[in-house]
Amino acid sequence: MATPPNHQRDLQRQINLLIDGELDSASERALRTQIETNEEVQKMYKSQVAFKRTLSEKITRMSCGDALKDSLRSKIRGL
Repeated sequence: MATPPNHQRDLQRQINLLIDGELDSASERALRTQIETNEEVQKMYKSQVAFKRTLSEKITRMSCGDALKDSLRSKIRGL
């Protein structure tokens, strides 16, 4: 059975958070259970892991410069 589009977007968002290490522990446990038990979710997870790995290997990282860093830091502190 196919996952509805809105649910797919939410799953994709959660998978991205999981891969980036930004998902809370309760949600992480629930999502890992889904990944283990649902073939469609497992495919989404594997696809996103491969995509992010490819990006990290192909993209050259560059410094944004001290002026931009200082500007961003001051804006964050002002929040």
